[in-house]
Amino acid sequence: MARKRRQGLADAVRSSARRWAKPADEWRAKVQRWVDAGIVSSSQGDEILAMETRESSGHALRGAANRPVLSPVVEAVSYFGVVVVGLSSALFLGHYWGHVGVAGHVSVALMVTVAGLLGGFVVAQIGDAGARRLSGFLRLVGTAGAAMATAVSVGPAAQSHHGLTLLCVGFAVLVLSGSLWRNLDRSLQFLSTILGLALTLSAVGTVAHLHATSTEVALIVWLLAVAVGLMSLQMLRPAATGLLVGELGSFVGAFALSFPNHLAGVLLGLVSMLSAVGIGFVLERPPIIVIGALGFFMFDFRTFAIYLRSTDAALGAFILGLVLACVALWRAWHSTTIERRDTNSHVEVHADAEWYEPW
Repeated sequence: MARKRRQGLADAVRSSARRWAKPADEWRAKVQRWVDAGIVSSSQGDEILAMETRESSGHALRGAANRPVLSPVVEAVSYFGVVVVGLSSALFLGHYWGHVGVAGHVSVALMVTVAGLLGGFVVAQIGDAGARRLSGFLRLVGTAGAAMATAVSVGPAAQSHHGLTLLCVGFAVLVLSGSLWRNLDRSLQFLSTILGLALTLSAVGTVAHLHATSTEVALIVWLLAVAVGLMSLQMLRPAATGLLVGELGSFVGAFALSFPNHLAGVLLGLVSMLSAVGIGFVLERPPIIVIGALGFFMFDFRTFAIYLRSTDAALGAFILGLVLACVALWRAWHSTTIERRDTNSHVEVHADAEWYEPW
């Protein structure tokens, strides 16, 4: 009886944690699909979203709207075609590149920008998952073209100002990527926005002659990564990409900090690793758990390299990290299997019903 009581308390705590940590963008996507299908009105959708933001359920919708329209073969051929056209154009223009001048370079870059953005907009109208991925890739190509046009335009005038070209390119990437992303489920645009922000901050430090130390840079990277990870739980979309960026960025910042400040870097790394593994368990996301286990490997070896410097200790660290990764994967798989079995046993599915699966 005591064991059942403790198990029930643990399940309640875990359920409460999952309810808070579950990304809010899931219910926004669900409700938007219902509104688009005409199942509920816009006002009813707002009421559902307000209610589920306070108390989210543990299931995710997988309906007919998610069935692919753009086949994987067509999607793969499209990627291949874009790459081939790009390489062919680069080889053809390479013979004349030095003779067309700045105006010709800017024209080519602008054509790439327009083609990428327009193609991404057209493909996005298909609406399925494959089309969204291809659209994001084309928009990324357009963003690269805009960065190239900015660099070519500003480069001659900014030769005497160290870092000015990088500042303009970073700001252009940040603005364009942010306007394309707009907190929507666009992973590539989210990543390019992060890249634009990093380039802009780096260039601002160079232009303003802010000579930051390695410790300050590492702490800034760690703090920004943690902020992105935490905001991805309730605010930023896509949540999965934001969590991965926050997790990897916090590891990189802590690892960089461990060189000038051994103890502080190792402690931040261990805190980041434990937080990542905890979030991975709560959300039952094996990739997050695996990356957390790899982070444990990294900081475990770093600890032994700094303080112990023993071959036996390094072997022990390897075995301990391997056990942690295996246990984490088994636990995540076991929990997901149990929830799916419970869901299938309690949900009655009718012929016209939607299909649900755990998040």
